[in-house]
Amino acid sequence: MSEGPSHASSFDENDYSRPNQPWQCGWAAEGHACPLGPTKWGLCRSAHECTPYKNGDTWFCARTKAHGGTCDEGPLPDGTCCKQIQKCQPTRSVLSRRGVVSFTVFASAIALAFIILGSPNRQNLVSPGDLTSQHSQVIDRCEDCHAAAAGGLSDWTHASFDATVTQRQSDLCLQCHAELGPNAKQPHGRNPELLVELTRQQVERLTSERQRTDGELVVAKTMLPQSHDALSCATCHREHRGNNADLTRLTNQQCQVCHVDAFHSFSDGHPEFTTYPHERRTRLYFDHVSHFGKHFAVGESGRDRKCNDCHQPDVAGRYMLVKPFELTCAECHSHQIHDDTTLGIAVVAIPSLDVESLRNNAREIGQWPSEYPFHVEATGTVSPILRILLHSYEGYAAIEETLSGVDVSDLRDADSPQLLAAESLVWFIKGALYDIVQSGHPEIHRRLTTVLGTNVSAQQITMLANSYPLTMTIEMQQEWFSSLRDEVESKRSGNAFAHQTEDAPADPGLAIQVERRESDMVASGWYLHGSSLSLRYRANGHADPLLKTLLDVGSVGIGNRSDALSPQETLHALFDQVASPFSAGRCTKCHSVERGQDGRAHVNWLAYRRPLSEHRFTGFSHAPHVTLLREEACAECHSFNKAPGDVASLFRPEFVTSNWLPATNPHDFTSDFEPMSRASCAKCHSNDSGRDRCLTCHNYHVR
Repeated sequence: MSEGPSHASSFDENDYSRPNQPWQCGWAAEGHACPLGPTKWGLCRSAHECTPYKNGDTWFCARTKAHGGTCDEGPLPDGTCCKQIQKCQPTRSVLSRRGVVSFTVFASAIALAFIILGSPNRQNLVSPGDLTSQHSQVIDRCEDCHAAAAGGLSDWTHASFDATVTQRQSDLCLQCHAELGPNAKQPHGRNPELLVELTRQQVERLTSERQRTDGELVVAKTMLPQSHDALSCATCHREHRGNNADLTRLTNQQCQVCHVDAFHSFSDGHPEFTTYPHERRTRLYFDHVSHFGKHFAVGESGRDRKCNDCHQPDVAGRYMLVKPFELTCAECHSHQIHDDTTLGIAVVAIPSLDVESLRNNAREIGQWPSEYPFHVEATGTVSPILRILLHSYEGYAAIEETLSGVDVSDLRDADSPQLLAAESLVWFIKGALYDIVQSGHPEIHRRLTTVLGTNVSAQQITMLANSYPLTMTIEMQQEWFSSLRDEVESKRSGNAFAHQTEDAPADPGLAIQVERRESDMVASGWYLHGSSLSLRYRANGHADPLLKTLLDVGSVGIGNRSDALSPQETLHALFDQVASPFSAGRCTKCHSVERGQDGRAHVNWLAYRRPLSEHRFTGFSHAPHVTLLREEACAECHSFNKAPGDVASLFRPEFVTSNWLPATNPHDFTSDFEPMSRASCAKCHSNDSGRDRCLTCHNYHVR
């Protein structure tokens, strides 16, 4: 066999090469291989240049044109070729040599594998490299990360051809990293349907506006097949690269492989920040523009205010926190909380009653404090807390329905059912006071649990019940309902009782002055306010636990106003009473109220503190920026959206409604600051500085 040039069109113009044969003629290297070639065992079988053929009685030369054509001498008389060829030493063909090398390597590898697997130190011998320091504790437990590690050679061989092994190994990763959530193997750990929707929205934006809301890292259509195939951890995290290797390091190109809107670098093509970082209003109602433009300019301290007077970084230096009230707001606002010129919150208010109309219509109400001259500030309404206590009576809701729209302080035009309902209201109030005086805090706890048990926590109910002042309740009963015990016991036993009225003082004007002076002397806590027939409460200072609980309990009623006479509506009335910016304590003057995703409202008692376990698309650390920029750090990035002299109105619709009650939509707001500018960041985060990597500001795992 020879390895000549390409074949000619005629069979005798060139050799017919057979590269699949294991041996070739030894003369092929010199360019004149014999046409017959060696045997399959590598033995030379050529002795002459041709094999003559006989035509009739004459022998003819059969040498091919490729080897010179017919010779002049011709065959010998016996038919033997006259051109004898010297025998050669056949050599292996290229294919054969490759086969020998491949077989040798394969056999050596198998032999080496058996030697290694049979060695007692086989784990160290087969390890592709050291683990990172984070995983060094499992260096001797390969099966913790490798799905086939616990099996034998057959399992390893099968795993190398198993397409699902990477997902099974990712499941092993998630046994330790369970904090990544149920969608950890989906892009960014998000729900697949959400990713599809984000991608659709992004494509629409790129098509119509060519802009993107910052923070929305969306995955390309090619990465989101309808089957929502999961990604393995090893797609981004590669182990066995040394103790100091960074498992989380990715290049910008790796990140952009999956994204719809690819760009060259942060300074060249990265979308502008349209709202970042101001995606919602602050949890504490604070107007930076008016404070810097007006209040701080005329502050009593007479010194310039700076951002770090109120803000400080957290222990990790990532987020800026608001300092405690005592270090920030107390200097100007503590007197508003302790304002003794404002009436305390009427926790229990006895309604002013048209006693004359009731008695003229033969309605038995027993003793009831008359309006004049003692109780001129009393109204014909029942306070929310007292309504909640009365809702524990089975028939109280029907009474409220009958008296809806009726002022019980004027019953001259009331019909018979309304007069009967007013009489029943009197006895419900007296019965509640009697039971509380007799049984104490357990009775209050029972009534609150009966009405609120399914809506508020047991801890809140206990707090309200235990805070109630029994001593003052007894004092209230003795002053305004001195015959309460006899009346209630007679009423419940079905016996008759005599009418009683409250004796007027010798000097009504003096009595009112004394009563008001006594209530004004109460700086904080519980006190009786006879002029309004109420038991009231003033805040004991900032973060008063009772006011906090009242607001938390009252906020349960927000958004649940389907029944105007239900306990939910009563809770809403309680919230409106305590949440007014003009009520005692003025809690909601600074603390905003918002609805959660479940529709329930809650009061933001603290400024935002990001949970340590939370990972958003965008991350930022203040520490290096504040250190580098020093005093100018804040203003460099956070600029007011109006001049400090342009002081905003006290009314901010994103925090309060037109009737000065808290607004509950945190996303309906106007920020005090302009959005961040990409150009401002790009001054430092450029290609030249090496600080423009995607992972400098963005997180992959979002939860």
